Amino acid sequence: PPKELTPGQMDVVRETWMTELPPTLQHIGLGARTFKKRAGPESKDRSLWTDTPADRERKLRERLEGKESEETEPVPQLSHKELQMAEKVSKYNETKRGESLISLHEKQMKKRKLDEGAKPVERRAFDRDQDLQVNKFDEAQKQRLLKKSQELNTRFGHSKEKMFL
Repeated sequence: PPKELTPGQMDVVRETWMTELPPTLQHIGLGARTFKKRAGPESKDRSLWTDTPADRERKLRERLEGKESEETEPVPQLSHKELQMAEKVSKYNETKRGESLISLHEKQMKKRKLDEGAKPVERRAFDRDQDLQVNKFDEAQKQRLLKKSQELNTRFGHSKEKMFL
């Protein structure tokens, strides 16, 4: 009789299509054609999907060792000409250009807020017209509206205004 294997005794070997990611599909002809959303190379590290815990620990150790050896990254040095140009631009901006409109507006708003904050706040009684702004129509507007609505009394009538939107 053939000997049966228990799950722990089976030697499981998976095929490569099960353990590796497929190549990235590009330009398969489906969907809308658009420009790239992000510029630059698309060579992302896709091994995150297939790494084993041992691989992750090894990569983490390598990253930490790399950081210890390379703690200070080189700072890009500006040339003498670039420094002079930047200095000239800042001098010009200070002398010739006025303050920006947004900064002037912010200063005005701060000043206005301080002035309003200094005034004593008085309570006022409830006023229906002012608080709810009920009567926005004056008498002439009211009459015009009533006249327009009278033209709509027929079955096929419509307004003379905005006939074509």
